[in-house]
Amino acid sequence: MLQGLDDVPWADLEHAYGSAADVPDLLRRLLDPDPKTRWATLRTLYGNVFHQGTRYPATPYVVPFLLEMCADPTVPSRGDLLGYWGSLITGYFSVQGRPLWGDGERIHWYGKVQNADKGDPYEEALHAIYRESLKGHALLRGLLADEDTAVRAGAAWVLACLPTVAGDSTPCLEARLRVEPSGWVRATIAFALGELGAPSPLRRTVTADPFLAARCMAVCELARIQPTEDLIEPLLRFVSEPIEGYESIPGAGGKSTGDAAFSVSNLPAEVRRKAVPAICDRLDQARCFDTMPLVRALLSAAFPARKEPVTELTDLQKRVLTRMVNTEELWSIGNLSGDFRACGLPQDRGKCARLAGVKVANDEALAALRSGLAFADIGFLEKGRDGILRALALDPAVIERAPAPDESWLLSAKAFAESDPERAIQAFRNACTINPGMAGRVNPTWCLADLLKKNGLL
Repeated sequence: MLQGLDDVPWADLEHAYGSAADVPDLLRRLLDPDPKTRWATLRTLYGNVFHQGTRYPATPYVVPFLLEMCADPTVPSRGDLLGYWGSLITGYFSVQGRPLWGDGERIHWYGKVQNADKGDPYEEALHAIYRESLKGHALLRGLLADEDTAVRAGAAWVLACLPTVAGDSTPCLEARLRVEPSGWVRATIAFALGELGAPSPLRRTVTADPFLAARCMAVCELARIQPTEDLIEPLLRFVSEPIEGYESIPGAGGKSTGDAAFSVSNLPAEVRRKAVPAICDRLDQARCFDTMPLVRALLSAAFPARKEPVTELTDLQKRVLTRMVNTEELWSIGNLSGDFRACGLPQDRGKCARLAGVKVANDEALAALRSGLAFADIGFLEKGRDGILRALALDPAVIERAPAPDESWLLSAKAFAESDPERAIQAFRNACTINPGMAGRVNPTWCLADLLKKNGLL
């Protein structure tokens, strides 16, 4: 296993932090029997040869060794390795995110195609990654029948990342879809078939698959490749009814409600307007970045793109803008400023409120809670605890009226697992009382996971 790894001139290759001399040892650690070691190693590899979606001269040299490991059934966590392999090919790729990849001649840049700039090391890396990945095409088709559910899903995901061989991949994916027992894998296959341009099996999935996540994924992909008015009904159902665990499906852009709302934006304008009430209701329940696809769907439904500032609002535009002004969560992130600007709207909450003729409600407790949960979510637990405690001091019931109380309790449990175990356990119980599925959201690398196992709660 991994013969020839030391023959690669890693020290002369570069990744995000300079020399790639550390890569061979990291690849070997992917074979470690300890799952925590493997997970930590994969996170490191996501950070150096795939840093925030960027690929480097060292990245193509990783691919042949991924192929070798994925081909060996004795290698642990091959599903995770396949997920990583697909990311190396396309970057951040999902229902909501378009791939960034090179086909050997052209660069596919988030839905746009441009001629390659020969000599550009970044573009050369994209082309080399793709060429090396094509060598695993036959392996991937075979892995669709693997005994491991995660491997089958991972194989479908990587096939979605190789569109130039769609003609060979699509029949294999369709055949697997007809016999696949796992709904989770069928959902991933639906993503792949959509990305490879095969609408017919997706239509059947939307109407006949018993697994909600597979139906949701299929209708989202159909809205992109074959948008028709009849898709609005299932999309609105998925906007209103969250599907537990959907975000773990390869190709999911986040929660099912967000993917469905985002996909509404692909439908004709007159159809999009029908979705406004359901998306507004879901916006009231969204937290932090989960607001992004909902806001974008509302903007696409109510505000056509324009360069000049909006000075007067229609009744629909006033209702939408008022709802957004009154949603504290969406103003905690700066990622939507470009979307507001493209519609001629100000990027400032106060200015939007004045345009809509309403006042901004200032909720200090919710603002403090939002800040604390955001820090807890990304692992800055001390800052997370400070924000949560400040929020609770202002309003002891603040979590109960948060947009997503189940998720808020879970992140509170994560924040306090090390410093206050009793508080953490109670917060976890509160989360599971609201939504029993929260137990499945505990990351095994969190200290909270160890605390819950010690107390027989996980």
